[in-house]
Amino acid sequence: MKEPVPSQARTFLEALFAGKPDELHLLVWTLPEKRSHWFTDLGGAIRFAESLGEHDLYVGVGLSERDYGPTRRCLSNEVIGIVGLWADLDLKSEAHSKTLPATVEDALQILPEQLPPTFVVRTGNGLHAWWLFREPLIFESDEERRNAGNLALRWQSLLGANAAARGWAFDRLADLARVLRIPGTKNCKDTANPKPVEIYRQTDRRYNPSDFEEYLEELAIPDAEGQERTAQAWKENFSDKPLTIDPSATVPEDLLARYLSADHRFEKTWRRQRDDLKDQSQSGYDLALANFGSEAGLSEQQIVDLMIHHRRIHNQRQRTRLDYFQRTLAKAIKRTDGGGSNTLPEAPPFHHPDSDGHADAGQQRTRPDSATARALLCDRISTVLGVRVLRILKITGKEPTYQVELEASKIELPSVSKLVDQRSFRMAIASAADRLIPKIKPKLWEQVAQAMLDALTIEDGGEETDFVGSVRIHLESYLSETPFIDSIEEQPIQTRRKPTIIDGKIAICSSDLQSHINKTNNENHSVKAVASMLAALGASSTRVRGARLRDQSRWLLPVAEFAPDDFAGTDKEAPHAEPS
Repeated sequence: MKEPVPSQARTFLEALFAGKPDELHLLVWTLPEKRSHWFTDLGGAIRFAESLGEHDLYVGVGLSERDYGPTRRCLSNEVIGIVGLWADLDLKSEAHSKTLPATVEDALQILPEQLPPTFVVRTGNGLHAWWLFREPLIFESDEERRNAGNLALRWQSLLGANAAARGWAFDRLADLARVLRIPGTKNCKDTANPKPVEIYRQTDRRYNPSDFEEYLEELAIPDAEGQERTAQAWKENFSDKPLTIDPSATVPEDLLARYLSADHRFEKTWRRQRDDLKDQSQSGYDLALANFGSEAGLSEQQIVDLMIHHRRIHNQRQRTRLDYFQRTLAKAIKRTDGGGSNTLPEAPPFHHPDSDGHADAGQQRTRPDSATARALLCDRISTVLGVRVLRILKITGKEPTYQVELEASKIELPSVSKLVDQRSFRMAIASAADRLIPKIKPKLWEQVAQAMLDALTIEDGGEETDFVGSVRIHLESYLSETPFIDSIEEQPIQTRRKPTIIDGKIAICSSDLQSHINKTNNENHSVKAVASMLAALGASSTRVRGARLRDQSRWLLPVAEFAPDDFAGTDKEAPHAEPS
């Protein structure tokens, strides 16, 4: 007699909790009751799940040391072990308003091919993926629990970056108290249309936690502390912090040496040797230093520290009132905005912090070379803007266009100038997200704009947007719709400039092509512009002599792309006109 086919709930739960220590509890949680059911006996948990096949039923990813009763779930800081890593992937539906993958196969693109999940479960409105360990990971200390939580967070961060690289939102659900649906049950959120929860894909892959740690290290996915430091570094760099007056403030020696060697006027100012300075008081030198600092892109605090340091080394009385420095800064900024001629090198720009959140002022800025790295950069840009930016696209072409993809909307920007102009960008965000991002000072905005350019994902706009490609399309349309003539002789004036064949090449008049393009596409190209298009395509200009007509200027199209037989047919006789 054949063995009965195990239920999906049994197959799933037996795989999850194989090797669970007998004394530890697993959680099965029900909706809409919001009741917790605790089991040390796996068989009892399976029978309970099988009895509620028409119910909303969830299982905890973590194990606990005790039964917390029917009204409580085990908190993350009380979880004693986990059976693997997990992911919750939403699909585009009426249940979700964010930008999401449309199909299961689309959503699975988020998952690394190198580490396929043990289970993929269809949940009705999305997917749950599980990467099961070879055996449950049981924590012997609070530090091991923190390490496991950090691993889960890094894994969720990677999946979020992979989703953002494709323009999709992703919710990082890394808490160790997470509960996910059990297959063989129902998703009853829409009570009128319950949906089955089913195993979509199952493999025999099992992992060690170190498999994920090594993979995340290769991709430089920061840990929880690193992510927090990075976010804080970006926020602090671009936020307006209150100015402080520290009498012991000192400009770093390497930065000061750089300025002294780069600009003779700065050196004379720093040494109080400016013969050309009308105001020789310390206030006059403070303003001169503020002018230099403003033009070099120093922050207001750095400029204040510069003035304080200068006063101290020249035994000048320190100013203690904040309004004095604010007035001096305002004068310098006003002068800088009016255009200056200072040759002091700019202050070291704000470099992209590394995975630990540190910014090396001396390192060379490099553009992220992977979709994941660009998505992480977008994540950091989001901390500055205050809105979640998934990715920034550049659509190639003669005049590239740009798209900024947010979680629930997309911003179209017609040119790079609109992307990097702060006012245009702020208004575009406000229109799409109904949110006005904070203003950023011009020098700092330049760094934000450069970060956005570094984060660009390049997408081919197709030949319609490419200059040469668009010319090719115009020509194919023109040659397909326009009758050829045998020669320019004996032709009425209205057909005298139609295409013909000369020396085995299609020969056209730019003025006739111009008329076709402008009429067909409702455009307004000049003959000169059309001639430029033809030259860009590789066409060559020639003069055609007629026996009784004036010479004509013609463009000979490259045969490799525009073979006469493809357009004019094979029965065309050689024209009477000869090229000069």
